[in-house]
Parts: sequence; structure tokens; C-alpha cells
Amino acid sequence: MKRIYLALLLLCSVTVFAQTDRATITGTVTDSTGGRVAAVDITVTSSATGTEIHSKTNGSGVYTVSSLATGTYKVTFDGAGFSRREVKDLRLDVGETRSLSVSLDVAGVATTVEVTPADGGLSKSSAEIGGVVHGSQATEIPLNGRNYVGLVALVPGAIDSGTGTQDQVRFGGLSDEDNNWHLDGIDNSGINHQYEKVAIRLQPSTESIAEFRANSVAYSADQGGTPGGQIELVSKSGGSRFHASAWEFLRNTYFDATPWNTKATVPTLHLNNFGANLGGPLLKEKLFFFVNWESLRQSQNLSVTGTVPSASFRAAVLAKSPALATILNEYPVGTAAIAGNANAVTWYGNAPSTDREDSGLARVDYRVNERTNAFIRYATDHYAVVSPGDLTGLGFTTLTTPNIVVGVQHTFSPTLMNDAKFGFNRAAFTQGETGTLPFSVAVTGAFTKLDDATGSVRYDNSFSFVDDMTLVRGRNTIKAGVTVRRVQENKASPSVPDEIYTYASTTNFLNNLMDSDSYSGIVPLTGQRKTAYFGYVLDQVQVNQDLTVNAGLRYEYFGVDHEVLGRGIVVDPLACANVICPTGTGWYKPNVLDFSPRVSVAYSPTRLHGKSVVRAGYGIYFGEGQFGNLGTPIGNLSDKYTLTQQQAPGLSYPTTPYLGAAATSFSPSGSPLNRKDTAVEEWTISVQQEIAKQTIAQVAYFGTHASHVFSDVTLNGINPATGKRPYTGYSTIDYRGSANDAKTNALQLGLRRDFSTGLLVSANYELSHSLDNGGIGGGEADIPQDINCHICEYANSDQDMRHYFSASTIWKLPVGRGHTFLGNSSRVADLVVGGWQLSGIGTARSGLPVNITISRSASALPDQLNKNQRPNLVPGVSVYAANKTPTSWFNPAAFSAPAAQVHGDLGRNVARAPGLWQFDTGVNKRFPVTERLGINFRAEAFNLFNVAHYGTPASVFAGSNFGVITTPFSSNAVGVGTARELQFMLRADF
Repeated sequence: MKRIYLALLLLCSVTVFAQTDRATITGTVTDSTGGRVAAVDITVTSSATGTEIHSKTNGSGVYTVSSLATGTYKVTFDGAGFSRREVKDLRLDVGETRSLSVSLDVAGVATTVEVTPADGGLSKSSAEIGGVVHGSQATEIPLNGRNYVGLVALVPGAIDSGTGTQDQVRFGGLSDEDNNWHLDGIDNSGINHQYEKVAIRLQPSTESIAEFRANSVAYSADQGGTPGGQIELVSKSGGSRFHASAWEFLRNTYFDATPWNTKATVPTLHLNNFGANLGGPLLKEKLFFFVNWESLRQSQNLSVTGTVPSASFRAAVLAKSPALATILNEYPVGTAAIAGNANAVTWYGNAPSTDREDSGLARVDYRVNERTNAFIRYATDHYAVVSPGDLTGLGFTTLTTPNIVVGVQHTFSPTLMNDAKFGFNRAAFTQGETGTLPFSVAVTGAFTKLDDATGSVRYDNSFSFVDDMTLVRGRNTIKAGVTVRRVQENKASPSVPDEIYTYASTTNFLNNLMDSDSYSGIVPLTGQRKTAYFGYVLDQVQVNQDLTVNAGLRYEYFGVDHEVLGRGIVVDPLACANVICPTGTGWYKPNVLDFSPRVSVAYSPTRLHGKSVVRAGYGIYFGEGQFGNLGTPIGNLSDKYTLTQQQAPGLSYPTTPYLGAAATSFSPSGSPLNRKDTAVEEWTISVQQEIAKQTIAQVAYFGTHASHVFSDVTLNGINPATGKRPYTGYSTIDYRGSANDAKTNALQLGLRRDFSTGLLVSANYELSHSLDNGGIGGGEADIPQDINCHICEYANSDQDMRHYFSASTIWKLPVGRGHTFLGNSSRVADLVVGGWQLSGIGTARSGLPVNITISRSASALPDQLNKNQRPNLVPGVSVYAANKTPTSWFNPAAFSAPAAQVHGDLGRNVARAPGLWQFDTGVNKRFPVTERLGINFRAEAFNLFNVAHYGTPASVFAGSNFGVITTPFSSNAVGVGTARELQFMLRADF
């Protein structure tokens, strides 16, 4: 521990900045001969509030102004013996370090006014792959569900493999658990997971977001804590004038197309989304406020589809195994026959679903004096949903997410600035299910799984302290900072017993021959605690007017998770002789050597008029993965066992006669005491070119290589030589470690046009390939079919999306009074022809890999570890049907069942699901009432062309519906992948 504190002390001794939620201007001031000019007075004026910040160039003609709120500014340069120079309409984005170098003319020349800098916003200070989404995109682009996360995948290096929720967005080929979500510089994650556990839409509301930045790979040392995407949201602030708005969005079934493959009643939908904003000054140029409230009410009658036993199979089971009547009666009665399958039919039904969400945000900004600014912001979201759980049950979830931050920025001198924040984040979560059996039932590859009523309760908190500073010395802008993050997780999971009965085939179910019975009892309410310490030093050197070098070192100590009362059963059969480690053993050993060097260069040659920049960067990035996976000792506090035919011969339902074997079938979860943090190498090279006014094109390559990646294996299988388990008295052991590797290489193409031109364009294409041996990071990993053949799992990643394209646009039509066309129209005519705006968002993506498996009895395997078993591949036969359709996607002739006691030879993830493309559009008309008051009407169409979006084909070989797609890509009312839906909005604003 001494080494840890020493490293932090060294970093604190040069405390500098990581204002990733704010912006920085830096540059050099020269005269007409190229000589650097010292002591130039610099005034930065906010267009929103009118407040001014003053600075000076140092002896090397270099200046830096940091801790600037996002927005538009005017920058004035005044030097003795020189004429004034002004740069107007300078847009500063979140996390941006904007290079702004100017040349001053000798006194007597008129003031030079430059409207927007000539470089168009090229990134000349770092090499990260990423981008910014402005508030206008969040509020003006047609966004199905109005969840800002749907816009994150518009950023270079990001992909959305799902419907636009946090758990489906990934960066650089890494896991969704490797992302870092911040609001105003403070933790805004789900804590147990990095993402929120449910798809809340209003935390925060799109109407309360000023803008956000998402950096994908190769970012500098001022960001970290995870190796994946760094998402920094900034809330809106009040300005020097009062602004307010109120709105409502409306949708219902009458405006929607019928979802693909709907067989029962057409799903109904009623959705109302409404809210209001208010912001302005409380004290002129001193005190400003902004408040936001937004709510949604959604009611649906969803289509539910499943594969259930046929009438003939039900009769056969009841005749052969009448004890299974309780289970059979839980399956609804299906009506649609399945070709070639007499045992199963398809059932189509409906179930109610209701969503209720209420969010709010309040922020106050205070300019204490010319050198000091402070703010406080509180946000919260209250979410509750009831929706179908399985075929018959109803699940319920509640989530409350209060988040607060207090920040102070102080300028000690023109060369020394500080930014400090303290924040609190909370996720209060409950989940359960009603109307189910007290246990789950899985007949592998045959019928839809029946769920039990398992649930969880957790109250997770994080406390963050962040202190950052900027120091300018000559041509060097030195930055550094320290973050302390304390995590508390108070949870009971499961809060009711969780048990699953597994039958390997319909034959085994007919004969009531159960393959396994896995049981986890109630875990008492426990309290996990952990404190992480991060620090960094970063030096940005303006070598000359063309070249900037950014070099830094970050240190991360993630701490060691533990239970506040010392509870927990530590299991590591590879390190502890008795499987269970001695009382008092730490959950794992600390990793104290997570040093992360980062370096990048940006070269923008003057001879190309500053309109081109070549960037390259490399860095090492660390992460601890999913916080929840660190707490395996907590899960072992409950009764846990796994019974199989080997431990309990004749195992069948009901299982009561066999529970005597549970005493010697404890099935704990373990993890290595010497676990390693994930380490990711990231590198990139890119070229940016301003090809038109405020229009930038980018060509980039990036790569990532992750080691010590999360792995999940099952230990304590049967030794074929002895017929016994190596660890006597235990059943299988779930062992979660860090034994995987993953790599990604990608080509990225991008085009961005700023909205200041009246036409916003953002388009990105990524061609990538991701490979791993079962894990991509965070908490995502596949259990191998053969624990003794790790290399057999090396294949395309589960998230290997080869092609990904996303684009968005907003166009204010230049028609009507004051515009290019019909600019002299009368007010009456302008009501018709003026104030129109078009917008759109689109995506096209290739399908994700599908792992084709086969249902086998544990006794047919050499170690009886029946996890993710695959069939054999028939050489020379395509895995796809000759003509791929939803009813025939895979070719059954390409596969065969392996012989007994042999694993299948088919590789992992050899097939792919269908791809997806969709275009959403909107048209908006503003009707001016007075100079400041207006009414907006908008109509939006999601999936305008009503493209059918198919789900994943059934992938269990020789099972019911193998190769058949029975469900759409999404059954949600919002997000990507729905049928065509129309939405209407009415808004009043001033």
C-alpha cells in the first residue's frame, strides 16, 4: 500500500487538469514575422451569459484558458503596439482542447474580426477517435424513445448492436462493461453494471443536455477508470435571457404498422411524453438557473410468442410421467404446427406492459468573482415497469437514480487554474416476477423456457471527488488530476430462491429424466465496499505552430472489494487446498502496478493553410470489469447446489427424494485470488481534412488488444479416468477469472458538417474485425464447451459487427423572411413557407455472429460439463440454407451429432444473424407568435420504409425450429428495429 500512496502523492504534487466535462482554449500569438508575442491580453466572453474570463500569453507567446463551459464564445486579443484581433462564434465542445493561434498586425491597422476560426474545428491537440453530439441533435433529430443513448452510436468508433440502450453500445471492440458514463464530470453509471440495468430513457432528459462527447479509443491520460468508451454529458445552464419551453410527444397504435410475424392480436400502444424547461438569470451576470422536468406514460399490449408442447406430446408425457402435470399445465396451449416436429407447436399470445418514468434536473451556476465560478446540479429519474416475464408471468422492475454534483473552478493566475468537484450517484433497484412456478424449467432446444419468480434488491451508491488543475509553462501546458471514487453496494440477490430444472431433450422430458437441478437460495442483504484512486500527469507541448505532442502517464488503483461486516465465502480451488479459502482471506490481491502511458501527436502543416491534420496515438488502458463480478464471495452465502444424474441417479421431478445428495453437491462460485485487471493496448492513426466550410472528413485506422480479459469457466467436472470429481464434496464450480484475450482492427470513415451552416451532417462508417477466445471484456464471456481446449474457442467475437454505418442530419430550409429564398415574404406568406426544418437519422449494420449449439446429456460428455456444446461440421456443406429466409436460415445438413464422449468439432460463432437497416425522418414547422414566442409542430416517422427486421434464428441444432426466425429484432415500442411508427409533437418556446 505504501507504493500506492507514494504514487498518488507524486501525482498530487503537480495537481493539474482533466476537465473532461468542460473545454479549453490554447494557442500561440505571433506577430506578422512569426515572432511570438508575450503579455497579450486575452478576453474570452460567453455569448450565453456575457461573462468574461481574462488571461495573458506567457513569455513564449503561449496561452491556455481552461474550465470553460460548453457553448459559443468571442475571443479578443489585445497586445501593446498591435491592433486588436477578435474571433467570434467560437464553438467549444465538451472535453475539447481547441487550438486557436492568431497573428497580430502592428498598431494602426483596423481591428481584425474573424467569424468562426478558419480550421473548421479540426482536432489539433490529441489523437483520440471520438466525437461530439450537440444538444440540437439530441432534441431535433427523430429519436425513437427520446433516449440520448440512441445518439451515442453516431460517434466514430462506436457501434450499437441492439436497440439503442446502454448495454448494447460498445467502443473499439470492447465490452459494454468497459464504458464510463459521466454527467457533469461525475459518475453516472449503473454502479453494479457500468450501464443502467433497465432501459430508462430520461436519465437525463434529452431536453436537459447541452451536449455530450464520446471518446472511443486512444484518448489521453486525463480519461480512464475503464478501457472502453468515455461518455461525458454536460447539462444545460441558464443564460443572460429567460428561456422556457413546454412540449408533448404523442403516439398510439393507429399510427403504427403491424410488427413482422404478428399472429395474434395486433399490439396496442399509447405513449405520452411531456415536460418543460425554464432557465435564465437570477442576478445579472452573476447567478443563473436552469430546471427541467419530463415524464412519460406508456401502455402496451405486447405480442408474446413461444414454442410449447403439442397436444399429442402433452398426452404422451401425462401417460408416461404424470408427475410432470404441474409443469405441463404452465405451458399455454399452442395452435401453429411446426413442420417436421410433432412434439412442439408455436403459441402466439398477448400480455400487458406499462412504463412510467418521471425525471427532473435543476442547476444553478454562480460567478463568485472574476476568478471563481461555482455550480450545483441535481438530477433524478423514477422508473417503474410491468412487462411479460416468460410465457405466462409478469415481471416488474423499479429504478430510482438520483445524482448530484457540486463544482468550483478557480483561476489563480493566467497560467494556473483549478477545477474541483464532489458528486454522488445512486441506483435503487428492485426486480421480480409474479404468476410463475417456484422454479424454472428448460427443455433444451425444444420448448421456450419457463421462468421462476426470482428477483433482486440493491441500493448502490458511489461518491466521487475530482480535483484537476492546469499549469502553463513556456510551450508546455501541464495537466494532471486526482479522482477518488467510493462505491457502496447494498444488495440481496437473489431475494427469492432461484432454481432451474434442465432436461436435455424431449425424450428425457417424456421420461422425466432430469439432466440437472441447480439451486441458489436467498442471499441476505449485504454491503460491499470499495475505494478506487486514480491520478495522472499530462504534458501538451506546442513544439511549433504545426506540431503538438501530448504525452501523459495515468495510474489507477481500483481497490479491493469487501463486505462491510466481513461476510463472504472466498472460493479458489486453484489456490486454496480445501477449495474454500481460510476465514479472513481477502477476496483477491490488489493490483498496484496499473501504470498507463499515453502519447499522441497532431501535425497540421501551415503550408496546407491549417485545413489538414495528421494524428497518431498509442496508450495502455486498464479496467476491473463489471463491479458485480467482483462479489462472488457474497453469492456463496446462500445455499447453492447442482444435482446431476451422476450425483443423484434417477433425478426427476419432484426433486424432494433426491435432496439428500445436496449436502455433498455444494456448487459455489469462485475467482482467482491473483486476478488481474484487464489491460488494453490501443493505437490509431487518422487524417482530418476540411473539405468545405465547417465540413470535416476523416479517414482513420484503430486497433485494440486486450489481455487478462474476463473469463467464465466451469470447474470440477468428472475425471474420465476415475469417474469422480477432483474436488470431493462439491458439484460444479463457476470460476470467473481473467484468462481471455481479445483484439480488434478497424477502418473508420467520417464526415461532419457543423449546424452553424444551417445544415448539420454527421456520417460514419466502420469496417472492423474482432476476435477473441470467449470474452470481450467487462462481464461478457462465453463458457467454453471444453475446458481443456481454450484455443478451440478462438473465433469471431460475439460482437463482431463487420460493417456499421450511421448518419444524422438537420436542415433548416433557407426559405422565408430573412433567408436566401423568398426572403422578402410577407408575414402571412411566411407563416406558410418559412420556419421549416427537416431531420433524419439512419443506420445500416451487418448481422452479429450466432453460436450454433446442440443439446446433449451430461453423461454423453467426457467431463459431464454440459455447457455450450457444439455439433460436428459436415465438410464442404454451407451452414446456410441455399436461399436464406426467416423460415430457413441455417442448413441442417451442414451439422451432425458428435459421438458419445467426444466434443463437437464445429467452431464457435461460425454463422451470422440477419443484418439491419433503418431510416427515421422528421419534419418540423415553427409558427412565430411574437418575436420570442413560437409554436412548433413536428411529425416523425421511425423506420419510414417499414423494413422487416428479423431476430436471431433458433440456433440449437436438431431442436425445435432450428434455423427458423420466429421473433422480430425488437419487440419494444421504442428504439431501433421496430415496425414503422409515427409520432407527433407540439412545443411552445420563448
